[in-house]
Amino acid sequence: FGQLSCRFPWPIAACREFPSCAAMDFFTHFGSGNTTPGSHWLPGMALFVVSGTLAYHFLGFRLWRRHVERAYSQRPWWNYIKTYKGLICHDVQKEVQYLSIVGCHHIFGGGLMAYGTWFSLPHIWAAGALVGLFDDVHDSVCMLLPAWPFGGNGEKRDVKLITLLLIHHFAAIVCTVPAILTGMHANPHAQAIGAWLLLAGGISHFTLVGSRTCNRRVPAEAKFDCFLWLQGSAFYAYSRLYAFPLHIWALFQEEYDQLVPGMQNALIGFTILMGTFNLLIFGDVATNTVKRVKIVLRGSEKDV
Repeated sequence: FGQLSCRFPWPIAACREFPSCAAMDFFTHFGSGNTTPGSHWLPGMALFVVSGTLAYHFLGFRLWRRHVERAYSQRPWWNYIKTYKGLICHDVQKEVQYLSIVGCHHIFGGGLMAYGTWFSLPHIWAAGALVGLFDDVHDSVCMLLPAWPFGGNGEKRDVKLITLLLIHHFAAIVCTVPAILTGMHANPHAQAIGAWLLLAGGISHFTLVGSRTCNRRVPAEAKFDCFLWLQGSAFYAYSRLYAFPLHIWALFQEEYDQLVPGMQNALIGFTILMGTFNLLIFGDVATNTVKRVKIVLRGSEKDV
C-alpha cells in the first residue's frame, strides 16, 4: 500500500459526492473545527473510540453474535468442532463465533485504512485506525475481567495468551493515538503498516474459522484445511514479516530524526512490541501449517 497512491483525481472527487462521505469530514478535525493535528483532536477521538467500542460490544457481541450462533448451529460441523481444543478459549463453538465477529471488524477497519492509503486520504485512514481501537479496548477489557469469550462456562485463564494479546493491543493503542495527533497518519509508510497489520489479523481469524469446520479425518476436507493454512500463512508472512519491517524501517530512515523524543520512544516501543508479537505468532502459524501439510501427505488425520 505504501508504494501506491491514486494518480487519478476522479475516484476521490466521486467519493466526496456521496452523502455518506460527508460524515467522514469529522475525521479531518474530530469535532474541533481545526484541521491542524494536535491535542485539540484528543477529546473527539476519545469520544469516538468510547462510543464506538460500546456500539461494537452491543451490536457485535450481543445482537449479531446470536445470529452467528444460530447460523453456525445449523451446520453439519457444529457438533464435530467440539472435538477440537480451542486456541483463544476452550470451547471451540464459542471461539468460532468470537473469531467471526472480530474478523469482520478487522476486515472493515483494515479496509478503511487500505482505502485511505490507496487514495491518499489520511482522514479515511484515521477512521479505520480508530475503528481498529474498538477491538483493542474491548478485547483488553474482556480479558482482564474476564468476560465472554475469555470467561465463564469453565474457561481457564491462559496467562501466556492473555499477556501476548494484551501486549499486542497495548502496542496498537499507544502508537495509533500519537500517530494521528502528530499528523504521522498522513505518512504513506505509517498508513501501509496499519492497513497490512489489521487486514492480516482479519485474514488470520477467518483462516482459523474455516479450519475449525474441517474434519481432517476426511481426505478432501484435510486438503481444504491445508489450503486454508497455506494461503493464510502466506498472507501473514507477507504482511507481518515483509511489509511491516519494510515500512517500519522506512519510517526510521525518513522520519525518526524529525520526531519529538516522545514519538521516537513510541515508535521504538511499537516496533519492539509488534515485531515480537509477529514473530511469536508466526511460530505457531508455521507449526500448524506444517502439521496440515503432513496430514495431507499421510492421506488424512487418524487421531484428532
